[in-house]
Amino acid sequence: MEIKPETFNTTLPVQIRFNDIDAMGHINNNIYFSYFDLGKTDYFDRIRPTSISWTDGLIVVAHIEVDFLSPIFYKEKIVVDSKIIKLGDKSGVFLQQIRNVKNGDIKCRCQSVFVTYNAHTQASMPIPDDWREAISKYEKLEY
Repeated sequence: MEIKPETFNTTLPVQIRFNDIDAMGHINNNIYFSYFDLGKTDYFDRIRPTSISWTDGLIVVAHIEVDFLSPIFYKEKIVVDSKIIKLGDKSGVFLQQIRNVKNGDIKCRCQSVFVTYNAHTQASMPIPDDWREAISKYEKLEY
């Protein structure tokens, strides 16, 4: 699978833990999802101006697609690159990848659709304007 180079504003180094490794000596594919979650958390920490209340809504993953390109082995230095590539009225799309720091090899690529969710009404909600503005500015998306 050919992966076109992408530019990411958010890159997070990931420490591989002992329990991430399976019997074959590489990272179990279920663990990749926790790495992507770390990337999402770091992404929102970076773009969140102090005036934004992230408790006014929640982010729920509605759909996720992953391409596992090559295994990650213990002792590899890896990072998770994250960006939002699309914003709709109530949802958006994250593009993330796990990359080997030393040689730049992309190990895994993920697209996930997130929905903004109101826990009180238990329904989707429009992306708050301050979130939309912060994300659009950070990613240089049309607002």
